[in-house]
Amino acid sequence: MIGFVRRGFALVAALGSLACASSRPASEAASSSESTTEATSSSEATTEPGTSETGDQTSTETETGEDPDPGLTECPTVEPAQTLGTVSSPEIDETSGMVRSRTQELLWVHNDSGDSARLFAISLDGSALAELELAGAGALDWEDLALGPGPAAGDWLYVGDIGDNAEARPGITVYRFPEPAEVAQIGADPLVIGDWQALELSYPDAPHNAETLLVDPVGGDLFIVSKGAQTLLFRRPAPLSSGELEQLPEPNFPSSVATAGDISPLGDFVIVRGYFDAFAWLRAPGQTIGEAMLGEPCPIPLAVETQGETLAIDADGRGYFTLSEAINQPLWWFPFAG
Repeated sequence: MIGFVRRGFALVAALGSLACASSRPASEAASSSESTTEATSSSEATTEPGTSETGDQTSTETETGEDPDPGLTECPTVEPAQTLGTVSSPEIDETSGMVRSRTQELLWVHNDSGDSARLFAISLDGSALAELELAGAGALDWEDLALGPGPAAGDWLYVGDIGDNAEARPGITVYRFPEPAEVAQIGADPLVIGDWQALELSYPDAPHNAETLLVDPVGGDLFIVSKGAQTLLFRRPAPLSSGELEQLPEPNFPSSVATAGDISPLGDFVIVRGYFDAFAWLRAPGQTIGEAMLGEPCPIPLAVETQGETLAIDADGRGYFTLSEAINQPLWWFPFAG
């Protein structure tokens, strides 16, 4: 259990009860109308919050009639990296997953294999804030975190138990639950999450090792990027359910292995990193994630890290964070210029 540190952040109002529609199911029923192409899956995502009948984000046009923020339209210029602080909690010693909250000034992180089924909230200076325990969940090899829409309103946390170094697992699991609000009020004891949902997934060909989990904020689809000599991209279409993943065309990923990734809150770009390099793909309006990742990526910088397996895009899409495995590691911030 980590110590609890109070911070004077302006936190949002409670998002409501953490209860999900079902309580810790071993698996969820497979979709009765699974699409076979990525384009059709976007139109099926109508039950996910924040989407329109075409699978695009609902309009964010301002009251003055101004067009919404188009997001990135060209490769970003990244300013020199900044160290925001050190993650010194002894409980956070092998960080393998990280995502930025979009409503609170914090990051969610978890350890690699060997830890229990728990997450930590840390402030943007690396200080420990709170611990979450997923009661009854498995933690064979947790590798990545994502934030995205779910079956009820608000942001949902997605935890990828997707690691498989031996490439022998018959299936993998992605846990999801509503993001807790007002984290600074949780207290010193862990917050126990009992009503999570489990998405039991399998690959269409053979087991794969993976460390990158993505959830599209536009259409709600879930993606897994494999880690290996050949980088592969798999998708489960929204509305999400347990079942077989669909393999998409191989992404244009110039690095040797993929260790983490994220999709921007607007869905306008995707980043996937390796140990030593990272790449961003711009996503044009109407384009799917799979189509965007076939394009020419933008090289973006990383810090020299002991073993970098995390990357989280900021809540405003104007930069990204990274954090290495091991104890007492710096929390890195890479702001976009302009």
